[in-house]
Amino acid sequence: MTAAMRMAIRRDKVRAAGGCTVCEYTGLFLAFSAAGWLWEVALHVLLDGELVNRGTMLGPWLPIYGVGGLAAVMLLGRFAARPPVVCALGMLLSTGIEYATGKYLLAVSGQRWWDYSRYPLNIDGLISPLTSLLFGLGCCAAVYMAAPMLLRTFRRMPYARLRMACVLLMALFVLDFGVSTLHPNVGQGVTVAPVTQDGLRVIEPAQIGLLLQNLPK
Repeated sequence: MTAAMRMAIRRDKVRAAGGCTVCEYTGLFLAFSAAGWLWEVALHVLLDGELVNRGTMLGPWLPIYGVGGLAAVMLLGRFAARPPVVCALGMLLSTGIEYATGKYLLAVSGQRWWDYSRYPLNIDGLISPLTSLLFGLGCCAAVYMAAPMLLRTFRRMPYARLRMACVLLMALFVLDFGVSTLHPNVGQGVTVAPVTQDGLRVIEPAQIGLLLQNLPK
């Protein structure tokens, strides 16, 4: 039995158990990342009339959407028979991912790519009940519509072709992630100005060290 035959049998066993192969999970992550980028770009065009790259990276993907969508499929699919539970858990899941990502980006780059400080009951301008509800509904869309459609598409493709596409796209993604960590995508329409409250500027974490260095001796 050849290695390709053994791989095909193992893949069929995974699918029969209701799971996905590594390539399928990779494809879902990349597809959700690209869909999130398209959503953010289209929303900005609609609200502000500007066509800009709304992602933290250079390419057409937003990994926070990829992580959120893939996590919803992997963790919430078992509750698919109860949509309200999927939505509620999706809200909790996406809120945690968004808050952790926002804190990470602030710590690494001192930049904000979103600001909910004007929304009621927000926390640090990074999460809010309204946006959590929207992302909870997005998790439902991922579980009930997007993932089944994408998996049907993937499973109609020859596995060798799917694997090659995943390897090439992930290589580009990893390269982009490395470059963007050092030189993130920032600027007008992409990152937001530091939050101001009562005329006082809120200092971002990355600026604290610089201020301490410039204090009078």
